[in-house]
Amino acid sequence: MSFSISELSNILKIASSSPSEAKALIKLLSVDVTKSLGDGKYLLETPTKNLTAFSEKPLQESSKYWVELGTKPHETPIISKFHQQPKILQELQNLSIKFDTKELHELLSGKKTIESFKTTLLDHLSSATSKDDFTQVSNLLLSLMQNTLTIPLLFGHSFGVIQMKKRYNKTTKKSQLDFYAALLKLGPISGTIMLLEDEIFIDLDVAFTTTKLFLEANLKDIRYKITLHIRENINALYQFQTNSLLDINA
Repeated sequence: MSFSISELSNILKIASSSPSEAKALIKLLSVDVTKSLGDGKYLLETPTKNLTAFSEKPLQESSKYWVELGTKPHETPIISKFHQQPKILQELQNLSIKFDTKELHELLSGKKTIESFKTTLLDHLSSATSKDDFTQVSNLLLSLMQNTLTIPLLFGHSFGVIQMKKRYNKTTKKSQLDFYAALLKLGPISGTIMLLEDEIFIDLDVAFTTTKLFLEANLKDIRYKITLHIRENINALYQFQTNSLLDINA
């Protein structure tokens, strides 16, 4: 048995297509902290409304977070847990090039994934109609130069970013796939896919209990061995440079 990076697209497709997703993740929100009101209270902007919530730990104004809210009737909602969203999730959201799950699977299943993705990016770069589009496609190419695929995704009406990088594991003496995903409905996910003794093992880290429960329910029938953990610090494999040498004047 062997594995390729196409295994990851299969997992993402399963995780993004379940009709129970909204119910499972009802307490996980994507919010924008618009203002600190003092005494631990913040004004939050959600996709559907603005609300005031309390947090024991400080939040940064003008930053985006995934949050879990605890609510009681007639009381201020309490942020029970939060994780700051990576800048790449915001920076790539308006990019002209995005992949759906079918296109992602086709890309990752090809024999020359890196070359195919590079060609697609160069085509978009040559036809970029704005400074921001040119800069962000250039960032995707810079990520590729660091041997990291950074791919903007569309799951129905939801947006996300996935990164993946193959590396050699000195302990197992085999190659493995490291990956990272930032998904608006699921939060951050990181992990590895590795082949040991002719069996594929998938190790996943998530930031929220609701995400862990959802994935356990929806990936239980997958043919690979999957382990899931709650982890506080989940970071992107490659961070975009704010001041890119490829930046151009408008």
